[in-house]
Amino acid sequence: MRGELPPEIPEAPPKPAFLLYTVPVRLTFFGTRGYVEESSRTHSGHSAILLEANRFRLLCDFGENRKGLLAKIRPDAIFVSHAHPDHGWGLWEGTDLPVYASAVTHEILKELPLLNRVVVEPREEVAIGPFRLAAHPTIHSVRCPAVGARIALDDFTFVYSADIVAFEDPDAALAGADFYLGDGSTLTGSLVRRHPSGVLIGHTTVRAQLGWLARHGIVRAAFSHFGRGPIAMGDEALRDAVERLAAANPPGCAVTVAEDGLEMEVGP
Repeated sequence: MRGELPPEIPEAPPKPAFLLYTVPVRLTFFGTRGYVEESSRTHSGHSAILLEANRFRLLCDFGENRKGLLAKIRPDAIFVSHAHPDHGWGLWEGTDLPVYASAVTHEILKELPLLNRVVVEPREEVAIGPFRLAAHPTIHSVRCPAVGARIALDDFTFVYSADIVAFEDPDAALAGADFYLGDGSTLTGSLVRRHPSGVLIGHTTVRAQLGWLARHGIVRAAFSHFGRGPIAMGDEALRDAVERLAAANPPGCAVTVAEDGLEMEVGP
């Protein structure tokens, strides 16, 4: 009827978070094996993970036996978590691309022919193409101190642990993250030991990391950097075991066991 106000239109419900991401992030795993003798068809290359969005390619780590592959991978920038051979020594091939790493990692790798070194400070965001990366110190090694990376693209946050016993500040590293890429060195048998200095070194378990994700409400993850035991299990048994561990940590987590050559999209 003329003169009457139209019925009130209800406010639209908020969009789920995943609808707020403007573009997906494509992950390509060029290496998923730790620094162990064991190797398989699906886990032979040392750590090398490519993140791609908005036509920008960020390579996270580049292990020793990946040397010579930069021309194939075609990154625009490189992040190195620490100076162990299976994470940084592929860069002995040399590059003029920007290489982001902590000051101590750059110092340890000072002999590498890297023409464009960028130092990342703990927990300080730096823009790398469309990504925003903050390095988060981890407990892992005395000789080669490590950092994980909290990488944001718009409203999507991706956490890469690299090799890890624990984050020094777990809440700062994990709170509000959407996806976690973790250390697959061991599933349930701890590889953590105490250095003569008294600090812990080594690798925590996949089971422990899934517990972190449950506490922080992170429901999607992948694991890479597999060690002797996980590789020896074989692909099917490894996938089944990781999925069972994830299901045992309410509310559960959708997990992917990364393999060399795997491509996947995370985000929308």
